[in-house]
Amino acid sequence: MSLPTGLKTTISLACLALGMTVIQANAEEREFALVFKVLNNAFSPPIEQGCQAAAKELGDVKCTYIGPTEYDEAKQVQLAQDMVTRGVAGLGVSAGNPKAMARIMKMAKDKGIPVVTFDTDVLPEDAGLRSTYIGTDNYEFGVNLAQKVLEHKKSGGTVCIQSGAPASENLKARVQGIRDTLAGSTRDKPVESLTGQNGWTEPAGCPVYNNDDITLAAQQVRDVMTNNPELTTFVAVGGWAQYAPQAYKQAMEPLKARLDSKDLVVVFGDNFGPQLPLLAEGLSHYNIGQRPYDMGYETIKSLDKLTKGQPVEPFIKTGTEVCTPENALTTCGKVGN
Repeated sequence: MSLPTGLKTTISLACLALGMTVIQANAEEREFALVFKVLNNAFSPPIEQGCQAAAKELGDVKCTYIGPTEYDEAKQVQLAQDMVTRGVAGLGVSAGNPKAMARIMKMAKDKGIPVVTFDTDVLPEDAGLRSTYIGTDNYEFGVNLAQKVLEHKKSGGTVCIQSGAPASENLKARVQGIRDTLAGSTRDKPVESLTGQNGWTEPAGCPVYNNDDITLAAQQVRDVMTNNPELTTFVAVGGWAQYAPQAYKQAMEPLKARLDSKDLVVVFGDNFGPQLPLLAEGLSHYNIGQRPYDMGYETIKSLDKLTKGQPVEPFIKTGTEVCTPENALTTCGKVGN
C-alpha cells in the first residue's frame, strides 16, 4: 500500500525534525570529566555514583569518570591531559601529584575549560588555576583523628602514622593536623616531627607510606607492630590496610588484649564496608569517614554553575563522620554516601 504524497511529505518532515532535535540535544550535552587518583580504591565508587547522580539530575550533562586502575601519578596526569585535548566542557581533578597536575589545569584554563579540584587540592601557589576545592578540610581531618587519640592517651606516648602517597597534599595536611594536635601546637606553628612535644614521639621508620597499595598497607601494619612492641598509638589517615580485612586481622588479633585495655589505641580514616566489621570487633577504636559521594555530586554541580557563568564558593566542605564499635554495623557510613 502506498501513502498519499502529502502524507509522505508530512512524515518525512516530522522525521527530519525529530532527527534534528536528537542531533541538537546531543550537541548541547556537556561532558564533565572527573579524573581521580586511583580507581582500585573503596573511596572511588561513591565519587562516581555522586558524579552520575548529579549528571542525571541536570539532564544535559555527561559524567566521564576516569583514573588509573592502580596508583600512577604520570598516568593520571596523562588522562587529565587527554580530557583537555578532547575539549570537555569542565574538568574536576583529584591531584595525585599537585605540581604536575597544575600544568594540565593551566592548559585547561587557557582553553577556557572550567576546572575544580576535589578530594586532593593543588599547592597554594596554584590555587588560582581552579575555581573551587571540594572535599574535606584535611588539616581538620587530621586534628579530628588526633583528638580521638587524646581521649585515651592524654599523657602522650609513641605514635606511628600511616599515609598513602607522600606527594598528596590532602594526606600531608592530615599528617600535619595529627602532629600539631598531639604536640599541642596550631596550624600556624607546624611541628615537623614528634620528638617529645607534649609527651609524644614517633619511632624510627614512621610515618609509613603505602602509595595506595592495599597489600603493602596491611603488611606495614604488621611490620610496625612487630618492630615496635611498645607502640601506644597507630593512626592511619586513610583506610588502606583495613581494605585487606583478613591480613589486617592477622596483624591485630594477637594484640586484642592491648586494644581492649586501650594500652594500644588505633584510629583509622575512612568508614567503608570492609572496615566496619573490624571496628565492630574492636580491632580499631574509631574510624572517621568522609563524604566521597558528596564530592562527586558537588563537583558536577559546581562545573554546571561555572559553565553557565555562575559563581561558586572557593571551598565547598563535604564533612566527616565519627564511627565507633557501637555504631559500626548500624548507623555508621549510612549518611551522605
